[in-house]
Amino acid sequence: MGTNSTFDYPNLTYHNMTSPNPQSVRLGAKVLIPLYSIIFVLSVLGNVLVIVTLVQNRRMRTVTNAFLLNLAVSDLFLAIFCIPVTLVGSLLRQFIFGEVMCKIIPYLQATTVSVSAWTLVAISIERFFAICQPLRSRKWQTLSHAYKMIAVIWVASITSMTPIVVWSSLIPLLEKGKFKCREAWPSVHSEKIFTIFLDVYLFLIPLVVMTATYTLVSIRLCEGIQLELQNQKQGYLSHMSTEDKILLNYKYNAQQLQSTTTNNCNLHAKAHRCIPLTKKEFNSIVRVNSSGRSLAAKQRVIKMLFVMVLEFFICWTPLHLINTLVQFYPQVIYQAMGNIGIPIIQLLAYISACCNPVTYCFMHCMFRNAFISAFSCRRKKWVYGKASDGSDTSLYISPQNTIKQGKISHDCLLFS
Repeated sequence: MGTNSTFDYPNLTYHNMTSPNPQSVRLGAKVLIPLYSIIFVLSVLGNVLVIVTLVQNRRMRTVTNAFLLNLAVSDLFLAIFCIPVTLVGSLLRQFIFGEVMCKIIPYLQATTVSVSAWTLVAISIERFFAICQPLRSRKWQTLSHAYKMIAVIWVASITSMTPIVVWSSLIPLLEKGKFKCREAWPSVHSEKIFTIFLDVYLFLIPLVVMTATYTLVSIRLCEGIQLELQNQKQGYLSHMSTEDKILLNYKYNAQQLQSTTTNNCNLHAKAHRCIPLTKKEFNSIVRVNSSGRSLAAKQRVIKMLFVMVLEFFICWTPLHLINTLVQFYPQVIYQAMGNIGIPIIQLLAYISACCNPVTYCFMHCMFRNAFISAFSCRRKKWVYGKASDGSDTSLYISPQNTIKQGKISHDCLLFS
């Protein structure tokens, strides 16, 4: 993001900068090239897979997935525009792409970072209303509304980063023929103001909003956990093992999904203790067993929400902190961080581009199912229905016409 993305230093640093120690350059190359290459490949590959999966699978075209698609696109651009340019600049200690690209590249870097950050904010807000206020948000949680929000995010990002295009220019270094690309602000004061604006706009506000919304979602889930624990205590025959009592057979009918149960003790009589059940007893056991799975799923969601906020904080805090400090203590920060320290901090921020596909997509069962369906050599036909307890289920029919079935847990519903 201009100064903040490629992390160039104030004017006095450029004019006083001497050529780096050759040994330091070799060490930097050995460390930075492998690290940057790995993160670049993982970021591009992960986000491309997310984009292809969401575009190919029509059943995945939901409100949340529209934001996830936008996040994958912005993270892909972030990886392409930021990682290679930052690596080349860190190794060569100069900008080699010319005057025009000096304006375009930092601007694209800043825009993609902004889109990525505010898409994360949009996801957190959308999930808050979907989980905490589902009835109130049902009217406006549509794909058309999601597309409008995405358009607003892009327009706001493009507009807010315009100063980078205006003030970015090539600045000569001490060594003849070498230049740095940075923002040549009319005054040091205006540069500091813009840096603080970026800290607030791209880091503090997104962090506060994500923390607040996911905290409220976690509180709602905890309330649900407490309620289900109370229901479990009152559950009928809850002290008895489900395996000893029931056998579930799921059959697929071409016209509808039917769930049939059997109380056949003879099938498991040799392997298990078998207790005949009435219909009332059987339904009670199914509810208790489902409640246990629901509790575990909600606990996983709470942990996952914590990971989302922690990931954003860890990846972006060091870069924003250093970018701010360098405006006030440039020489001190440069001497303390050296030639390798700053590119490592930049890389930590870029890691978010390869973490987001994992955290927001591949960790969720519905996306994994869609991913397998999209990239499997033998495509599977997916069928969605309702289980006997009213919860969503997903089925697919393999080429051999065998049927597999699984309940969509809360960690799936969080991003459904």
